[in-house]
Amino acid sequence: MEKRAQQLDANSADEVPIFLPSTFSPWRNQKESITSSEPTFANPAPQPPVTSPQTSRETGSQDISEEHISRSPLQQSTSPFNPLVTTNTVTADDTPASRPFDHGMQPRTEVGIAASNSAAANLEKPGPLRRTRFKEMLGSSLPTTLFKSNSFSRIHGNYDEIRDDHQDAPPHREMEHRDSDTENYPMDSVNTREVREESCTSSDDTSDIEMDDLAARYERPPLDCYSRRDVYIKHWSWEYIVLVLLSLYSTLLSGLWFVTSIYQPRYGRGISSSEGWKMAPSTATLVCTLIAKTIEISFVTVYVALLGQVLTRRAFIKKAKGVTLAEMTMRNWVIQPGSLLTYWEGVPYAAMTLLGFVSLLATLCSLFYTTASDAMVSPKLMFGRWENRDLKGLVRASYANPFYVQKACSTPIDRTMDPKNSAPSCLDVQYSGQSYHNLLTFMQVTSLKCYRSHANSHSRTEWQTIHDEKTAPRDTLAVRPVGRHSLFDNTTMVSSWIETEFGDPASSLKAHGRIINNVTLAMPHAGVYLAATDPRNDILQPEDLAGVGEYSIRASVVSPVVNVMCVNVAHDELAPLIYPTWPDARTEDTEIPGQKIGVEDWFNDVPPPTDDEWLNRTAVDDLFRWGAKHHRRPPVFQMFPIDFNMITNTSVAGSESLYVLAKSGLIAEYTLCEMRSWVTPKCSTRFDVSGISGGFMGAYCEDPNDADSYAAASGNDDAKGPPKPSSDWRNLAEQWRLSMDLNGGVQNNNASNARIMTNFILHETALNPFLPSMAEALAVLSSSTLVAASLGSTYRVDWEYPEVELNPGIYETFKASMRTQQYTSSHVQRWQGVFYAVLGTVFAINVACLLYLAFFRQGLVTDYTEPQNLFTVAVNSPPSAALSGSCGHGPDTAGLVVPWRVNYSAAANHYFFEEVDDKKKPHVSNRASMTSGSDLLSTREGRLRGKNYEHYKRLRESKSWL
Repeated sequence: MEKRAQQLDANSADEVPIFLPSTFSPWRNQKESITSSEPTFANPAPQPPVTSPQTSRETGSQDISEEHISRSPLQQSTSPFNPLVTTNTVTADDTPASRPFDHGMQPRTEVGIAASNSAAANLEKPGPLRRTRFKEMLGSSLPTTLFKSNSFSRIHGNYDEIRDDHQDAPPHREMEHRDSDTENYPMDSVNTREVREESCTSSDDTSDIEMDDLAARYERPPLDCYSRRDVYIKHWSWEYIVLVLLSLYSTLLSGLWFVTSIYQPRYGRGISSSEGWKMAPSTATLVCTLIAKTIEISFVTVYVALLGQVLTRRAFIKKAKGVTLAEMTMRNWVIQPGSLLTYWEGVPYAAMTLLGFVSLLATLCSLFYTTASDAMVSPKLMFGRWENRDLKGLVRASYANPFYVQKACSTPIDRTMDPKNSAPSCLDVQYSGQSYHNLLTFMQVTSLKCYRSHANSHSRTEWQTIHDEKTAPRDTLAVRPVGRHSLFDNTTMVSSWIETEFGDPASSLKAHGRIINNVTLAMPHAGVYLAATDPRNDILQPEDLAGVGEYSIRASVVSPVVNVMCVNVAHDELAPLIYPTWPDARTEDTEIPGQKIGVEDWFNDVPPPTDDEWLNRTAVDDLFRWGAKHHRRPPVFQMFPIDFNMITNTSVAGSESLYVLAKSGLIAEYTLCEMRSWVTPKCSTRFDVSGISGGFMGAYCEDPNDADSYAAASGNDDAKGPPKPSSDWRNLAEQWRLSMDLNGGVQNNNASNARIMTNFILHETALNPFLPSMAEALAVLSSSTLVAASLGSTYRVDWEYPEVELNPGIYETFKASMRTQQYTSSHVQRWQGVFYAVLGTVFAINVACLLYLAFFRQGLVTDYTEPQNLFTVAVNSPPSAALSGSCGHGPDTAGLVVPWRVNYSAAANHYFFEEVDDKKKPHVSNRASMTSGSDLLSTREGRLRGKNYEHYKRLRESKSWL
């Protein structure tokens, strides 16, 4: 037995397996025409063997007969082929093909038809071994009876032998096989039968790609890529649902963002540092940025998905122009905007289309959307528009009520410790400190930035600067510096000069023949501060806005004013008002030689007020409105003051004035000043609060265009009457002058305050352009009394309540125009309005995408622009000369504009890319090869392939809009 086996091995050593060509011809070149070649069925005419002369010389002539072929009975009965002996000329169809060694199809032994060793010498060795899905499908579908028998003739050889032959081939032969375009496939013996055509194709349907035509394009059967799933995506698939939800989210939120940027809502206490369920400003900014980022991400996701749908559908449509690589890169624009610079070659071609233009817009919008949201939607502290409101302020006493003002002074010394003097002493310290502070700020150098311009205080500086530089003379009262007051140490109150027509000394000289210094100073109503900070008005304070908030109020309330009129009077003209000059006057000598002073109880000698007692007449009665004509009594002084001293009088019965008599050492005349106070309806109080720079309150007066003044906006009748000086203020001023010892001249104390005031006395018929006047200095010095008199007092001209002090008080309503700063979704600079286009474009594209998903009934398809899908289809597509030479560095400009189309073969159930070619391709028979294996597919696969083909045909016949 061993010898017989060795003999058989020796006889078959030089035999070469020969395989039958198939009419399917998957190893043909594309340029060869495809012809149908029918195999020889049962009992064909035997052909004599053909031997090569070269083979004969090497091995000798040997004839091969059927007896030499050892075949099992089963094989001999089932095989429809007769043994063939080939010649040494091998055509493209006859080139044998082999499977790889590791092919998993059983049995591993190949069945073939062998030629004699004389012909094997001239026969080409098999090329590289390859296993295909086609062979696996074919082998798995062969009748099982072919593989039940274990007896195979050694003349057929096995796979190992074929592989060994290939490995033993000379190197030059191996290279020839690698360079050739053909592959060798060993073919098993099969039962030949008529292959049935698929139900999805018809003879007149040109949309399908037949198997032979497909094989010619691929040069081998593409059955390795039998599509497992349809290209269509169901409406209610997870992918579709997620895409719809993302589109809905992006549309609603981008629409909300766009509307918010237009409407610019204000969040009030919703975004503030207030206590309670409020959102902190930093948290609000973070939330807005986070939402904007999610809108951007969802927008990019939805748009890229819809862009892929449009391009993929266009690639399927037969009448469309196809899809270019430049258009496929549009998705990279949106995902990676930097690709517009790094891969710019295709941009000019893709951007010129409508879809490219929209993609370019989507790219820019996605790039700047978070920035646009931060500029237009993120909450920022912004002033709103001016709005009219009715504010409420708590009123507890009439204007300049001295008892209420004393009780309002904060001191730890209560009435139990000092029942009579606790409140007056507190008020004296307050007056003294505030008044001297006001006078110093009026005279000292202060930066221009500390002042805010008013209608009658343009570009003001303080007097020391004006006096030192002498470059900006101020000889008109309307433009001269005004006084300031510090309220609660966090608000600067700035006064204003009013009734300036009476402040020109030159005009007074013409009218009265003497020097008159007449000024009226208006202060803002301090009660506006209390109303603005009252919780009832619900105004966001700076501390509610992280300490940086602001607001502005234009309150239609009255303003307290003080009028100071100083008249230069000669010694003789003033004598009727000096007690030592009266007949029978009780006087005493002072330390100054020749100076007389009334005794301590001198005021008892002054006649009490009666209906016909108006005391002595003087030359200035008409100026000060004294006498029976005006029903006012003049003051009486205890003595003449010496140079640089001054004395006061507040004891005139029924009077509302405080009088100051001063003497300057620069002129011979004395100066008599009258001080009165009232509330005026000619002003409005402007209150500006800033968490950074503090509060600023100013009196804005005598502007005919001021719609917020009390006279213009209150609508009250008391605004039309003449001013009514307050008699209570005289009592308040009495406490004020005691606090600073303005009456120190009766002791000739040469007080510093008197020295300063007397140096400001006018000695010419004009205001000194580089120095303030005495009337101006007294008005500023007494401005602290106006602030104390207005805190907690009425906002109106008249007092309409039965009592002068209310406990616990009553809220008065006054009109105001106000502009508050709140966290608002708005832009800060005007140029930032360009981001409206970004927000609007994103919303518009989102709406279009949502409508596409909602109303496009054809559903979704597999996105072939996705990298994984594109790669899968591309590697299973036939090669194209349009991209030749691009495998290393990628496509150049010419390759980017080549149009491509997705084709489909129902026979192979295979999708692939193909260059768009308008030339009509030759018709190929729809009859599949007997050995193609298409008839071996299962019934289920056939039905699936038919459904896929119907979907492909529907896509192919649809229309393209973009």
